[in-house]
Amino acid sequence: MIRVIGLGSPWGDDQTGWLVARALRGLFDDQLVEVSVLDRPGPALLEHWRKEDSVLLLDAVRGAGEEGSLYYLEGDGIARLADAALSSHNLGVAECVALARSLDAMPERLCLLGLEIGPIRPEDTTFMVERYLPQWTEAACAKITAWLRDPRPRSAALETAAIWND
Repeated sequence: MIRVIGLGSPWGDDQTGWLVARALRGLFDDQLVEVSVLDRPGPALLEHWRKEDSVLLLDAVRGAGEEGSLYYLEGDGIARLADAALSSHNLGVAECVALARSLDAMPERLCLLGLEIGPIRPEDTTFMVERYLPQWTEAACAKITAWLRDPRPRSAALETAAIWND
């Protein structure tokens, strides 16, 4: 099963993971791709995948990059960012992945697509987020399509990190 999980909160740009997840609903066979949204799950995130799954996480991130940067990270590359406070949440994705690794609860394939945002404001999403949503949605579709074409999991040692702007 491919599990797509939009992470975030209902506040401003932090809801961008949810927006992309919702845009993906109905684009793929529900028997193959499950799409959900979670409100700042913390360690409960681990309850939303199984070891045999391929998991695509969509999250707004707060790193050292420029607003609008898209992050693409796989496997252990996500956990190594725990010290960078990449997530906009207290116990973020990187810490949860590190926890999953220590509990031997990692999914077969794990990828984080993140969009660099600015400070969280309670108002609606900013122009910057709206500008990058189509690109982020397209990147998520491409990843899901690649996994559907190649259902064999890659080695757990595979680690990829990329940051890009347009």
